[in-house]
Amino acid sequence: MKKVAILIDGEWFRRSLSDAMDGSLPNGVTADVLYRNALLALAKDEDLFRIFYYDCPPYDGKDSNPIDKTPVDFRAQAKFQARSRFLAELSTKDFIALRLGIARNRGWTLCDSYIRRAIKTTTPHPVQAADVFLALEQKGVDMRIGIDVATLTLKRIVDRIILISGDTDMIPAMKLARREGVQVVLVEVKSSKSSTLSRAMDEDADLVRLIRPVP
Repeated sequence: MKKVAILIDGEWFRRSLSDAMDGSLPNGVTADVLYRNALLALAKDEDLFRIFYYDCPPYDGKDSNPIDKTPVDFRAQAKFQARSRFLAELSTKDFIALRLGIARNRGWTLCDSYIRRAIKTTTPHPVQAADVFLALEQKGVDMRIGIDVATLTLKRIVDRIILISGDTDMIPAMKLARREGVQVVLVEVKSSKSSTLSRAMDEDADLVRLIRPVP
């Protein structure tokens, strides 16, 4: 049996599952859905050490919409409650370890819908409050994945790392693991859309394992 760890880039996996099962998830990608699909990445000859889940907690700051100056309390929003509940439920699953970065405020920016309207016509469109949103950036997530890959590899904790991510920033960590004799398995999520993995990542993996998402 191969001892394995599953490392999940949370934002990437949630988005991939949502795209692949579009229309069949009335409550979105819940903790149960994500956990169930993560376990699909395991093969019969693999013994699970732990699932490491990397994400950011929801942004809990306060700000004001720059257009109409309306105060916005992000902690009071429904999506804050939903993300907090998701993380709390996921943390109770067997063999799960959460690795959380931070959500950094990057300032207000125009919505894609407004930009598309502006491109299609030369007529000026006054910016409304609904045309802007607060851009957020995940910080510390990639670093945590890299550190865990190095730790699992150099301490010989596992024989194989299953990486659920499409982020090419993971390639240096993948190279390290393979140089030290740990196998790297990438997971591709079956979708009617284009491939969820880049060729660059494929080239630095030992195996690519396809999963067919289930609701």
